[in-house]
Amino acid sequence: MKKLLKKLSVIAITLITVNQAFAQDPDFDKEGHTEYREYHKNKKPHSLFSKRDFGLYLGLNTFYKPDGTPELKDFPSRYVALQWRKNHKLITGKQMDVALGTGLEVGWNNFMLKEDEKFISIGEVSTLTNTDKSYEKVKLVSTTLSIPVMLQFGFKESDFRFGIGAYGGMRVNSYQKFKQNDGDKFREKEDFNLRKFNYGLTAEAGKGDFRLFVKYDILPAFNDANPINGNTISFGVRL
Repeated sequence: MKKLLKKLSVIAITLITVNQAFAQDPDFDKEGHTEYREYHKNKKPHSLFSKRDFGLYLGLNTFYKPDGTPELKDFPSRYVALQWRKNHKLITGKQMDVALGTGLEVGWNNFMLKEDEKFISIGEVSTLTNTDKSYEKVKLVSTTLSIPVMLQFGFKESDFRFGIGAYGGMRVNSYQKFKQNDGDKFREKEDFNLRKFNYGLTAEAGKGDFRLFVKYDILPAFNDANPINGNTISFGVRL
C-alpha cells in the first residue's frame, strides 16, 4: 500500500510541475493558444449555398384572372419541375450569405378539367366543347423549358433561406390526355394556341433544402387573341 501511495504521489507531483511549466512558458502561449485563435479568426466562413444545386418542384396549378377558363380539379392539377442550378457566391459572411442562382428547368403544367370537356382549335382560336362520352380524367399538359435567375439570401444561425427571381422560357410540347372509365388512355397532341414563349416571377422560402415556392406567369397561358385565357400560378414545395 505504501509503495502504491508513493507512486501516485510521484505521478501527481509530475503532472502539477508540467502543467505549471507550460502555463508559465511564454512560447507555449504564443505558439499554442495564439495560433489557435488566429487560425479560427482568419478561417474563411463556409457558404450555405453549394456551387451546384438540384431541385425537385412539386405543386399545384391554377389560373389567375381567368377569362372563360375551365373549372379545374384542384389537387390533380399538378406542377412538376426539375431544376439544375449553379450558385454564384456574392457574399459569404459569418451571419448571412448571398448568392445568385442561374440554371435550367424542365417543367410540366397539368390542368385537370373538372367536367367532361376538351379543347378544340379552329385556326388561331381554341375553345371548349363537351365530349361525346364520359371520361375518368381529361387534362391539358404543357411542357416548358426555362432559364431561371434567382437572388438568394441565407441566414446561418437559423438555416433559413429565401430567394426572389425571374424566369423566361418556351413551351416545347403540349397535348390533351384522356383516361376512359375502363382504364384505356389516349392523347391528342396539338399546341391548342398555347403561348410559345412566356416569362414570370418566382420566390422561394424555407429551411435547408426544404422550401416553399410560388411562380407567376406574367403573360396569359394562351395567345392574346384567344377567348379562353388566364395567367398560370404554380405553388408548392421544393425538395
